[in-house]
Amino acid sequence: MTKLVLRTREQDTFENTLAWQIEDFRKIRPDIEIEVVAKPISAHQLEMVVQEGAKKGEGDLFLCCTDWLPEAYAKGLIVPLDGFDLPDDWPDGWHPAMQKLVYQEGDLIGIPWHDGPQMFIYLKHIFEDPGHIAQFEARYGWRLDVPKTWEQFRQVAEFFTHPENDEWGCICAGYTDGHNNVYDFLIQLWSRGGVLLDNQSQPQFHGPAGVDGLTFLRDLYRDFMPAAALQLGSVEAGDYFAKGKVAMMWNWCGFAAVCEMPEYSNVVGKIGLAPLPAGTESVSLNIYWALTITSGCADKEAAWAFIKHISQPHCDKVTSMMGANGTRLSTWRDPEVRAKYPHYEIIEQIHGQTLTLPAIPEYTLVNDCISGAVDAVLHRGADPAEALQAAADAATIHLEMSGRLQRN
Repeated sequence: MTKLVLRTREQDTFENTLAWQIEDFRKIRPDIEIEVVAKPISAHQLEMVVQEGAKKGEGDLFLCCTDWLPEAYAKGLIVPLDGFDLPDDWPDGWHPAMQKLVYQEGDLIGIPWHDGPQMFIYLKHIFEDPGHIAQFEARYGWRLDVPKTWEQFRQVAEFFTHPENDEWGCICAGYTDGHNNVYDFLIQLWSRGGVLLDNQSQPQFHGPAGVDGLTFLRDLYRDFMPAAALQLGSVEAGDYFAKGKVAMMWNWCGFAAVCEMPEYSNVVGKIGLAPLPAGTESVSLNIYWALTITSGCADKEAAWAFIKHISQPHCDKVTSMMGANGTRLSTWRDPEVRAKYPHYEIIEQIHGQTLTLPAIPEYTLVNDCISGAVDAVLHRGADPAEALQAAADAATIHLEMSGRLQRN
């Protein structure tokens, strides 16, 4: 009997889906036992990437966020997959956005398992209420609808915020974890035409677009969200929205799936979905989770057998039907999947508007600097321009020390 350990993040939809897929795999390979070890996202990254547990035999299969793939590859923590018998329809069975992040220096290093991207999610029934429509138009001069710009978003958030009734205009994930607190800032930066790093890897996120975006985020938290939002991660923010006390959010489309699951949601059948509002353009963020084989894995052939099995169309569809997000085009276009989770009707459109993080090993250091700036503004009242300038200065030093950026 071969025993493999699969390391993943702690999240119900991930763990429930993996449990089903492991049982399905055992039907054809009863000689392989797979144990799942799930940790909170920050601990998962720390143990497997920062502390290099993937090299030390602390896991055989590593469900890795694409944010971490460049660093994991550069450190030799995961192995290239090109030498294995790849699925017959790789890569054509997947959207182009599902392909580019799993390659490093020409090597295929992971197979997509769970997908984002971020979408605009709102309570459709309150937007369509005739009384709300009349009141909103009288107050703001335009018909209540899905906001197309961030200024419209602010007005809609203001309209639906009634703290005395515990009703809020919007929700975001303000917990300082280096993930959604950074991603929400990047959405604001990019949609305003800003740049994270330029072509020479010089930080540019502290320019006018970044300052405007972070100021906008600060004001949303201050004026239109419950105080609890500052302590919520993306999962908790999605759960908060599903209670039905928040008018709208932008978050990973997986939380649109959660909203349609009665065991988690009070808003089943009541949500609407759309592209994100725009500054100068509507953008979304493309980050996903890929299954990888660790360099410390003792039986890489067995690990690959599992990855190949669960990347088949029927397993990918189950990923979506159980509330995670499958990555195959066939899943996104499946009528049964779309009937249960309507966000799949626009997922290809959203992917056409996605941007990605810089695929360089040093990006994690830059990310930490941005996370610190967002934390300083949201949690400690720092000035957005000063916080972002300090973050850009620190990121420049890190990039120079690593050799990515040449010293002036």
